[in-house]
Amino acid sequence: MPRAPGRARIALADSVLAFPDFRWLWTSQTISTVGDQVFPIAATVTVLNAGGSASDLGVVLGARWLAIVLFALVGGVWADRLPRRLVMMGADLFRAVAVGSLAFLPGTPPVALLAMLVFVVGAGEAFFRPAETALLPSLLPEPRLQAANGLISVSYRTAAVIGPGLGGVIVIALGQPRGAFAVNALTFLISFLCLLRVHEPPRVDQPPTEPFLRELRQGLGEVRSQPWLWGTLIAAALLLMTVIAPENVLLPVIARREFGTDAVYAGSLAAFSLGGVAGAFLAIRWRPQHPGQVAWLLGLSFGLIPLTLMFAVSPWPIIAAYLVTGACWEPFAVWWTSALQREVPPDRLARVSSVDWMAVFALMPLGLVLTGPVVAAVGETAVLVGIIVCLVVITACVLRVPGARDFRPRG
Repeated sequence: MPRAPGRARIALADSVLAFPDFRWLWTSQTISTVGDQVFPIAATVTVLNAGGSASDLGVVLGARWLAIVLFALVGGVWADRLPRRLVMMGADLFRAVAVGSLAFLPGTPPVALLAMLVFVVGAGEAFFRPAETALLPSLLPEPRLQAANGLISVSYRTAAVIGPGLGGVIVIALGQPRGAFAVNALTFLISFLCLLRVHEPPRVDQPPTEPFLRELRQGLGEVRSQPWLWGTLIAAALLLMTVIAPENVLLPVIARREFGTDAVYAGSLAAFSLGGVAGAFLAIRWRPQHPGQVAWLLGLSFGLIPLTLMFAVSPWPIIAAYLVTGACWEPFAVWWTSALQREVPPDRLARVSSVDWMAVFALMPLGLVLTGPVVAAVGETAVLVGIIVCLVVITACVLRVPGARDFRPRG
């Protein structure tokens, strides 16, 4: 009797976990991701306890974004030079010390010190993420990569649901955020111990080390030489700036104004992550002929969010829009990461992945900052309509780039 689709997806994920090295890598990633979701809650409470303003909070939380933009390319170069497992372990220890220090500092740390330590944590992440993306293909055969990336996405989205709640519980139980910082530091240490169990195969045909700037240019050159790479990266960066960033700003504002509570905001974010879990499980098994085309067309679901915000008569359509969008968007991340691991030369994979990370984080803060002034200038409804227009135009343009429909070079 044929296996049910749900059981097939679970069996495929189980078969990936049968590889011990991937199992330890996935465990490391899952635990540290939960800690990553606890950290913003603790940082926010610390800023408020110090009497900080909304601007202070923006500076502290934005320090992570700034560090990733500044250090992503550097982290990619080092992850292509050194054993990737060692780069990840170093990043874990680096972040454990930075976060752990917040748990033991006397009194409430000043906002400037907190921002500096958040910056350090972001710098560690800039080294960790490209190395993780580049390490995975050496631990699994190519046909298993999509299932592995899907499972990683499942853990990330699950952590996005669990982590903030865990951070809130710890802060409430202890009456202050030190315990949450300690838990976050502990997750980095556990991640480090898990990575000790990962055996990274020696790299074959590793080119000799060249001057740092030349290796950096090689990574950028790899992206420039592949239209499907640079086209998708530019489109994704524009999507984050003109669609996702303004939605993130307007959701809490409209939800509180129309419904008098922040529960709609929290529920919408949780719904997006829950939808992402479902979408990741779907992406584990689904292998469309044109993954790029399917991914971008599914991404049009982001248009549901401004529509429901324009006609905010009930919270449920908004929450449902976030649930559907989360489910539709998560396959993009799975298929895109798998394509990078499949198509980019292994000796340049970390550098290309770092360009991906930098592109994602570079324009998002700009979109967050500009949303308020643009709304003040043209009005809320015009911005919501503009989001939909930008979404459609970006999707139509990127699908005309050679190879973007397939997430691989044309031919």
